[in-house]
Amino acid sequence: MNAARQVCMTDSKGRTLFSVPDGGIIRMLYGNGEDYFAVCRYLDEAHAEIDGVRYAVREFARRMEQNKISYAPA
Repeated sequence: MNAARQVCMTDSKGRTLFSVPDGGIIRMLYGNGEDYFAVCRYLDEAHAEIDGVRYAVREFARRMEQNKISYAPA
């Protein structure tokens, strides 16, 4: 983990929700009560690799909102 680099997680409007260190873990909570843990890797200020998939952070947030999945640092 590179604690100096932080993945800044936002909502789909770009408002900061929380940050996790490069290589940190987020917990995703599904509407049916299941949860899932994903590793986050820093790419740049607006992009991250989440569970091996590259995302613009706001696009990731939009997808999570659309699918009613909440997420938080683990």
